Amino acid sequence: MIEPATIVITMPKKKGDPTEHTYVWATKAAQMAKDLGYNVIAIKEGDTTYENVSKVLKENKVRIYSHFGHGCSASLQGQNQCIITRKYTAEQLICMAESPYIEDRQRLLKLLKPLGEISCPGICSLENDPCSPLCLFDTNVNLLKDTITIAVACHSASQLGRCMISCGGQTYIGETDLLMFPVDSLGSQDMFGEVQLVMFKELLLGKNVQEAEKVMSELEDSYIRRFKKTKYIALPMLWNKLNRKIWGDKNATIYQ
Repeated sequence: MIEPATIVITMPKKKGDPTEHTYVWATKAAQMAKDLGYNVIAIKEGDTTYENVSKVLKENKVRIYSHFGHGCSASLQGQNQCIITRKYTAEQLICMAESPYIEDRQRLLKLLKPLGEISCPGICSLENDPCSPLCLFDTNVNLLKDTITIAVACHSASQLGRCMISCGGQTYIGETDLLMFPVDSLGSQDMFGEVQLVMFKELLLGKNVQEAEKVMSELEDSYIRRFKKTKYIALPMLWNKLNRKIWGDKNATIYQ
């Protein structure tokens, strides 16, 4: 008898923060996976620490890791600190600053100001400065070796995703820039959550990454067309679609 695959979901939640909504999405994802018979490890709120997440990834053969929370180009963030990180040494940062190639200098600028001062003020000022390129924690992105990672978070696909693949990860799906969604009394945020969850569900049902992303994209398109006159829905939906990036094996499935 084949043992059910292990799914790890990290789900921080802070009052008055976008994670109040991504936490709801993560809760639905965890229940969905449990209902389909998978072994689900949900790491919640204050338990989303670097130490706890690293321990779970070391002790389990994780098939899918999904993070619902904040991120930057070098890390995924838990409640108060980074939980998945790619640490840069001072020497590496200096080399990027002195590089003759504009791509290296632009990469460094994104590390130094991953979220910008205008679009998301204060969102990155968590305990231990988790978006600092001089991270206090050792690189642990290598713990996602042979894993499909789905990051429902800002920025992480810009650099962290590529790093994960170079460290042996199978596939990384995330955003290269901000992940945008409106919040209103009509529950518009729920549509954006539905879009994120549909890909997760299709992977659980056995589709490969490319097939699951296609279903996600088609749902986005339907909402963009339906709400084309409602800019605060259609434009963020289109933005997320344009900035989504898949690194690694697009043919990966949960059964591989």
